[in-house]
Amino acid sequence: MIRLIATAFALGAAALSGPAAAQDYPNRAISIIVPYAPGGQGDITGRLIAEHLAPRLGQPVTVENKPGANGVIGIDAIAKAAPDGYTIGVVVASHALARALVPNLPYDPVTDFVPITTTARTQMVMVVPPSVEADTVEEFIALAKEKSGELAYKSAGPGSNSHLFGAWFADAAGVDMIHVPYSGSGASMPDFLSGIVQLGFDTLPAVQQYIDSGQLKLLAAGGPERSPQYPDVPTVAEAGVPGFAANSWGMVLAPKGIPAEIVDKLNAEINAVLEMPEVQERFATMGATVVANTPAEALAMLETEEALYTDLIRKLDITLGN
Repeated sequence: MIRLIATAFALGAAALSGPAAAQDYPNRAISIIVPYAPGGQGDITGRLIAEHLAPRLGQPVTVENKPGANGVIGIDAIAKAAPDGYTIGVVVASHALARALVPNLPYDPVTDFVPITTTARTQMVMVVPPSVEADTVEEFIALAKEKSGELAYKSAGPGSNSHLFGAWFADAAGVDMIHVPYSGSGASMPDFLSGIVQLGFDTLPAVQQYIDSGQLKLLAAGGPERSPQYPDVPTVAEAGVPGFAANSWGMVLAPKGIPAEIVDKLNAEINAVLEMPEVQERFATMGATVVANTPAEALAMLETEEALYTDLIRKLDITLGN
């Protein structure tokens, strides 16, 4: 009888531990893992959230950069962290490319995580150097067909978003182009500005100074909507490549198994941070628009983006080696 009572008490305590832990959350420091190097949009997002989340929760919130292997090292650390809400992470759109690109990926990009919220969307733009004799998407496609196999598009590396979007554009437009990978967007700029490569898909903040100074020509907004900074410039889809939408985005993830009560608390608090005017202004300087949605909406977006990118990568035969 004593053993039965003890067992029942233990089971009751275990049943209450989840809600009780959530009610007490947080009672110590929270770590945000950023699986990218300092200075990029994922890192800036993580630090913005940490700065404003700490006073709201009454606990320190630190950022830990864990770059390497296109984000896989840091994202694996998020997946393997205790699902207690004290380790969360910030990822960007390349997270949705991993399944199709990385052999023996140590985690499932969707089912091993619980999305907390989408942070922001950053539109990519289609740009060319002045030496390219095209001022519109239609003119560029005509030029690429005339010089089939001669023009090149740049990327931030094999398997990067810019690689995917360049290959997608070439396929959708029916043109044959050369892929020239670099070790990041910044590393490509000297060759790009001099016209050694002829096409790029970049985030607006990465190229806006060159557009405004006349060192690059903006042919189109990459996403489904026109850029607020350049409302007279059409999207790629409007300019004759229907269905094309080149966006980057950020998302806060937690390891699977995290209590729903903690997910809801983090969602409410992080979204409150994202809706602060000074935070929205900071994102705007990066050409990004705050999203701040629900966990269910973030999950649906991740599933949709991953399915789209996986199909495209396989169709276009994109690998980390090409």
